[in-house]
Amino acid sequence: MKRDFFIGLDGGGTKTKLILEDAEGKRLADSIGGPANIRLSVEKAWQSIHGALESALQKAKLSLDDPDIRYHAGLGLAGTEIRAACQSFLARPHPFATLALESDAYVACLGAHEGKDGAIIIVGTGVVGYQIEKGRKTKVGGWGFPHSDEGGGAWLGMEAVRHTLQWLDGRIAKSELLEEIYAHFDRDLEKLVIWANEANASYFAQMAPLVIKHLQAKDTWSVALLKMAVREIEEIDQALVCASTQKNFCCLFGGIAPYVQPYVCRSLRKRIIPRKHDAAKGALFMIRNQVLGRPL
Repeated sequence: MKRDFFIGLDGGGTKTKLILEDAEGKRLADSIGGPANIRLSVEKAWQSIHGALESALQKAKLSLDDPDIRYHAGLGLAGTEIRAACQSFLARPHPFATLALESDAYVACLGAHEGKDGAIIIVGTGVVGYQIEKGRKTKVGGWGFPHSDEGGGAWLGMEAVRHTLQWLDGRIAKSELLEEIYAHFDRDLEKLVIWANEANASYFAQMAPLVIKHLQAKDTWSVALLKMAVREIEEIDQALVCASTQKNFCCLFGGIAPYVQPYVCRSLRKRIIPRKHDAAKGALFMIRNQVLGRPL
Protein backbone atom coordinates (compact mmCIF):
# COMPACT_ATOMS: atom_id res chain seq x y z
CA MET A 1 0.00 0.00 0.00
CA LYS A 2 1.29 3.41 -0.94
CA ARG A 3 2.02 5.95 1.78
CA ASP A 4 0.92 9.56 1.39
CA PHE A 5 2.94 12.60 2.42
CA PHE A 6 1.83 16.22 2.23
CA ILE A 7 3.88 19.30 1.37
CA GLY A 8 2.90 22.89 2.08
CA LEU A 9 5.01 25.61 0.52
CA ASP A 10 4.89 29.39 0.70
CA GLY A 11 6.99 31.03 -2.00
CA GLY A 12 7.61 34.78 -2.20
CA GLY A 13 9.98 37.26 -3.74
CA THR A 14 12.84 36.58 -1.34
CA LYS A 15 12.44 33.02 -0.02
CA THR A 16 10.30 29.91 0.23
CA LYS A 17 9.23 28.03 3.33
CA LEU A 18 8.28 24.35 3.10
CA ILE A 19 6.60 22.03 5.63
CA LEU A 20 6.50 18.25 5.18
CA GLU A 21 3.87 16.18 7.03
CA ASP A 22 2.72 12.57 6.98
CA ALA A 23 -0.86 11.49 6.34
CA GLU A 24 -1.76 11.81 10.03
CA GLY A 25 -0.56 15.42 10.18
CA LYS A 26 2.72 14.75 11.98
CA ARG A 27 5.29 17.39 11.08
CA LEU A 28 8.37 15.66 9.71
CA ALA A 29 10.57 18.50 8.47
CA ASP A 30 10.80 22.21 7.66
CA SER A 31 13.09 23.83 5.11
CA ILE A 32 13.86 27.16 3.51
CA GLY A 33 14.62 27.81 -0.15
CA GLY A 34 15.24 30.69 -2.52
CA PRO A 35 12.70 33.06 -4.12
CA ALA A 36 9.67 31.64 -5.93
CA ASN A 37 7.88 34.45 -7.75
CA ILE A 38 6.63 32.85 -10.97
CA ARG A 39 5.91 36.23 -12.54
CA LEU A 40 9.63 36.98 -12.42
CA SER A 41 11.00 33.51 -13.25
CA VAL A 42 9.29 30.13 -13.53
CA GLU A 43 12.69 28.48 -13.80
CA LYS A 44 13.98 30.08 -10.60
CA ALA A 45 10.75 29.22 -8.77
CA TRP A 46 11.06 25.51 -9.61
CA GLN A 47 14.74 25.55 -8.62
CA SER A 48 13.81 27.01 -5.23
CA ILE A 49 10.99 24.50 -4.74
CA HIS A 50 13.18 21.52 -5.62
CA GLY A 51 15.95 22.81 -3.37
CA ALA A 52 13.62 23.21 -0.38
CA LEU A 53 11.99 19.82 -1.08
CA GLU A 54 15.28 17.97 -1.27
CA SER A 55 16.40 19.55 2.00
CA ALA A 56 13.17 18.52 3.79
CA LEU A 57 13.24 14.98 2.41
CA GLN A 58 16.84 14.56 3.51
CA LYS A 59 15.92 15.64 7.05
CA ALA A 60 12.97 13.21 7.08
CA LYS A 61 15.07 10.41 5.52
CA LEU A 62 12.65 10.07 2.59
CA SER A 63 13.23 9.86 -1.15
CA LEU A 64 11.43 10.99 -4.28
CA ASP A 65 12.44 7.71 -5.89
CA ASP A 66 10.53 5.49 -3.45
CA PRO A 67 7.76 3.82 -5.53
CA ASP A 68 5.66 3.22 -2.41
CA ILE A 69 5.31 6.93 -1.60
CA ARG A 70 2.97 9.55 -3.07
CA TYR A 71 3.75 13.22 -2.48
CA HIS A 72 0.92 15.78 -2.58
CA ALA A 73 1.98 19.43 -2.78
CA GLY A 74 0.12 22.64 -2.02
CA LEU A 75 2.01 25.62 -3.36
CA GLY A 76 1.24 29.25 -2.55
CA LEU A 77 3.43 31.33 -4.85
CA ALA A 78 3.90 34.99 -5.64
CA GLY A 79 3.03 36.02 -9.19
CA THR A 80 0.01 33.74 -9.73
CA GLU A 81 -2.12 36.71 -10.81
CA ILE A 82 -0.39 36.35 -14.20
CA ARG A 83 -2.24 33.55 -16.01
CA ALA A 84 0.56 32.87 -18.50
CA ALA A 85 3.04 32.44 -15.64
CA CYS A 86 0.74 29.87 -14.00
CA GLN A 87 0.35 27.95 -17.25
CA SER A 88 4.09 27.92 -17.82
CA PHE A 89 4.73 26.81 -14.24
CA LEU A 90 2.19 23.97 -14.34
CA ALA A 91 3.49 22.76 -17.71
CA ARG A 92 6.83 21.80 -16.14
CA PRO A 93 7.29 18.14 -15.11
CA HIS A 94 7.18 17.60 -11.36
CA PRO A 95 7.39 14.70 -8.86
CA PHE A 96 4.02 15.22 -7.18
CA ALA A 97 1.02 12.89 -7.36
CA THR A 98 -1.17 15.94 -6.74
CA LEU A 99 -0.30 19.61 -7.14
CA ALA A 100 -2.48 22.53 -6.05
CA LEU A 101 -1.35 26.06 -6.98
CA GLU A 102 -2.67 29.29 -5.48
CA SER A 103 -1.29 32.71 -4.56
CA ASP A 104 0.92 33.24 -1.53
CA ALA A 105 -1.73 35.61 -0.15
CA TYR A 106 -4.44 32.94 -0.47
CA VAL A 107 -2.51 30.35 1.53
CA ALA A 108 -1.50 33.02 4.06
CA CYS A 109 -5.21 33.74 4.60
CA LEU A 110 -6.01 30.02 4.92
CA GLY A 111 -3.25 29.55 7.47
CA ALA A 112 -4.12 32.67 9.46
CA HIS A 113 -7.73 31.56 9.97
CA GLU A 114 -7.07 27.80 10.11
CA GLY A 115 -8.93 27.20 6.84
CA LYS A 116 -11.97 29.24 7.88
CA ASP A 117 -13.32 32.49 6.40
CA GLY A 118 -11.52 35.69 7.31
CA ALA A 119 -9.31 38.52 6.11
CA ILE A 120 -5.62 39.37 6.33
CA ILE A 121 -3.52 42.44 5.68
CA ILE A 122 0.19 41.75 5.27
CA VAL A 123 2.38 44.78 5.90
CA GLY A 124 5.96 43.87 5.06
CA THR A 125 8.19 45.22 2.31
CA GLY A 126 4.95 45.46 0.32
CA VAL A 127 1.30 45.45 1.34
CA VAL A 128 -1.60 43.21 0.34
CA GLY A 129 -5.07 42.60 1.68
CA TYR A 130 -6.82 39.28 1.12
CA GLN A 131 -10.16 37.82 2.13
CA ILE A 132 -11.87 34.44 1.83
CA GLU A 133 -15.61 34.39 2.44
CA LYS A 134 -17.84 31.49 1.47
CA GLY A 135 -15.41 30.47 -1.25
CA ARG A 136 -15.13 33.96 -2.68
CA LYS A 137 -11.60 35.38 -2.84
CA THR A 138 -10.87 39.12 -2.74
CA LYS A 139 -7.44 40.67 -3.18
CA VAL A 140 -6.71 44.34 -2.56
CA GLY A 141 -3.33 45.90 -3.38
CA GLY A 142 -0.11 43.97 -3.61
CA TRP A 143 0.47 44.95 -7.23
CA GLY A 144 4.13 45.80 -6.78
CA PHE A 145 6.33 48.75 -5.87
CA PRO A 146 6.30 51.69 -6.54
CA HIS A 147 2.90 51.76 -8.31
CA SER A 148 1.26 49.88 -5.41
CA ASP A 149 2.23 48.54 -1.96
CA GLU A 150 1.56 51.87 -0.25
CA GLY A 151 2.14 51.71 3.49
CA GLY A 152 4.77 48.95 3.38
CA GLY A 153 8.46 49.02 4.21
CA ALA A 154 9.60 49.97 0.70
CA TRP A 155 7.04 52.77 0.55
CA LEU A 156 8.04 54.05 4.01
CA GLY A 157 11.69 54.08 2.98
CA MET A 158 10.95 55.87 -0.29
CA GLU A 159 8.84 58.49 1.48
CA ALA A 160 11.57 59.02 4.07
CA VAL A 161 14.10 59.62 1.28
CA ARG A 162 11.64 61.92 -0.50
CA HIS A 163 11.20 63.97 2.69
CA THR A 164 14.96 64.11 3.17
CA LEU A 165 15.34 65.65 -0.26
CA GLN A 166 12.52 68.10 0.48
CA TRP A 167 14.30 69.14 3.70
CA LEU A 168 17.57 69.62 1.82
CA ASP A 169 15.66 71.79 -0.65
CA GLY A 170 14.40 73.93 2.21
CA ARG A 171 10.78 72.95 1.58
CA ILE A 172 10.10 71.27 4.95
CA ALA A 173 11.52 71.40 8.46
CA LYS A 174 14.31 69.00 9.41
CA SER A 175 14.04 66.19 11.94
CA GLU A 176 16.41 63.63 13.42
CA LEU A 177 15.08 60.99 11.01
CA LEU A 178 15.89 63.09 7.96
CA GLU A 179 19.30 64.01 9.34
CA GLU A 180 20.15 60.33 9.95
CA ILE A 181 19.11 59.35 6.44
CA TYR A 182 21.35 62.10 5.04
CA ALA A 183 24.19 60.93 7.30
CA HIS A 184 23.65 57.37 6.02
CA PHE A 185 24.87 58.68 2.65
CA ASP A 186 27.81 60.52 4.24
CA ARG A 187 25.93 63.82 3.91
CA ASP A 188 26.62 63.64 0.17
CA LEU A 189 23.59 64.77 -1.85
CA GLU A 190 24.91 63.34 -5.10
CA LYS A 191 25.49 59.96 -3.48
CA LEU A 192 21.93 59.98 -2.10
CA VAL A 193 20.36 60.91 -5.45
CA ILE A 194 22.34 58.30 -7.41
CA TRP A 195 21.33 55.62 -4.88
CA ALA A 196 17.65 56.66 -4.99
CA ASN A 197 17.57 56.63 -8.79
CA GLU A 198 18.83 53.05 -8.86
CA ALA A 199 17.10 51.66 -5.74
CA ASN A 200 14.43 48.95 -5.93
CA ALA A 201 11.88 47.91 -3.30
CA SER A 202 14.43 45.94 -1.26
CA TYR A 203 16.83 48.87 -1.08
CA PHE A 204 14.16 51.38 -0.09
CA ALA A 205 12.90 48.94 2.55
CA GLN A 206 16.33 49.15 4.19
CA MET A 207 15.44 52.73 5.18
CA ALA A 208 12.22 51.65 6.95
CA PRO A 209 14.00 50.60 10.19
CA LEU A 210 15.24 54.18 10.54
CA VAL A 211 11.64 55.41 10.42
CA ILE A 212 10.71 52.87 13.12
CA LYS A 213 13.77 53.76 15.21
CA HIS A 214 12.85 57.44 15.35
CA LEU A 215 9.19 56.64 15.87
CA GLN A 216 10.06 55.61 19.43
CA ALA A 217 11.33 59.14 20.07
CA LYS A 218 8.20 60.68 18.49
CA ASP A 219 10.21 62.19 15.65
CA THR A 220 7.90 64.53 13.73
CA TRP A 221 8.36 62.99 10.31
CA SER A 222 8.51 59.39 11.56
CA VAL A 223 5.12 59.83 13.20
CA ALA A 224 3.72 61.60 10.14
CA LEU A 225 4.93 58.87 7.78
CA LEU A 226 3.53 56.11 9.95
CA LYS A 227 0.16 57.83 10.10
CA MET A 228 0.23 58.10 6.30
CA ALA A 229 0.93 54.36 6.15
CA VAL A 230 -1.98 53.70 8.52
CA ARG A 231 -4.36 55.55 6.20
CA GLU A 232 -3.27 53.28 3.35
CA ILE A 233 -3.87 50.17 5.48
CA GLU A 234 -7.29 51.43 6.53
CA GLU A 235 -8.24 51.97 2.88
CA ILE A 236 -7.32 48.36 2.12
CA ASP A 237 -9.39 47.19 5.06
CA GLN A 238 -12.36 49.28 3.94
CA ALA A 239 -12.18 47.75 0.46
CA LEU A 240 -12.22 44.26 1.99
CA VAL A 241 -15.18 45.16 4.20
CA CYS A 242 -17.11 46.54 1.22
CA ALA A 243 -16.49 43.29 -0.67
CA SER A 244 -17.89 41.15 2.17
CA THR A 245 -21.36 40.43 3.51
CA GLN A 246 -20.12 40.63 7.10
CA LYS A 247 -17.28 42.21 9.03
CA ASN A 248 -14.77 39.39 9.09
CA PHE A 249 -12.01 39.04 11.64
CA CYS A 250 -8.71 40.32 10.24
CA CYS A 251 -5.14 39.20 10.91
CA LEU A 252 -2.58 42.01 10.56
CA PHE A 253 0.99 40.78 10.24
CA GLY A 254 4.32 41.38 8.55
CA GLY A 255 7.45 43.25 9.63
CA ILE A 256 5.81 46.70 9.74
CA ALA A 257 2.45 45.54 11.16
CA PRO A 258 3.33 45.79 14.90
CA TYR A 259 4.13 49.48 14.46
CA VAL A 260 1.03 50.20 12.40
CA GLN A 261 -1.50 48.38 14.57
CA PRO A 262 -1.59 50.81 17.54
CA TYR A 263 -2.56 53.65 15.19
CA VAL A 264 -5.33 52.01 13.15
CA CYS A 265 -8.94 53.11 13.55
CA ARG A 266 -11.14 51.59 16.25
CA SER A 267 -13.36 49.63 13.84
CA LEU A 268 -10.36 47.76 12.40
CA ARG A 269 -8.63 47.35 15.75
CA LYS A 270 -11.73 45.64 17.19
CA ARG A 271 -11.64 43.01 14.43
CA ILE A 272 -7.91 42.22 14.57
CA ILE A 273 -7.05 38.78 15.92
CA PRO A 274 -3.71 36.91 16.04
CA ARG A 275 -3.08 34.60 13.11
CA LYS A 276 -3.24 30.91 13.94
CA HIS A 277 -0.72 29.52 11.42
CA ASP A 278 1.65 30.73 8.74
CA ALA A 279 1.23 30.53 4.96
CA ALA A 280 3.07 27.22 4.54
CA LYS A 281 0.59 25.62 6.93
CA GLY A 282 -2.20 27.24 4.93
CA ALA A 283 -0.83 25.53 1.83
CA LEU A 284 -1.05 22.24 3.72
CA PHE A 285 -4.71 22.94 4.57
CA MET A 286 -5.31 23.53 0.86
CA ILE A 287 -3.73 20.32 -0.42
CA ARG A 288 -5.17 18.12 2.34
CA ASN A 289 -8.63 19.45 1.60
CA GLN A 290 -8.16 18.72 -2.10
CA VAL A 291 -6.86 15.16 -1.59
CA LEU A 292 -8.73 14.09 1.54
CA GLY A 293 -11.74 16.41 1.57
CA ARG A 294 -10.63 17.82 4.93
CA PRO A 295 -7.76 20.08 6.09
CA LEU A 296 -6.42 17.67 8.74
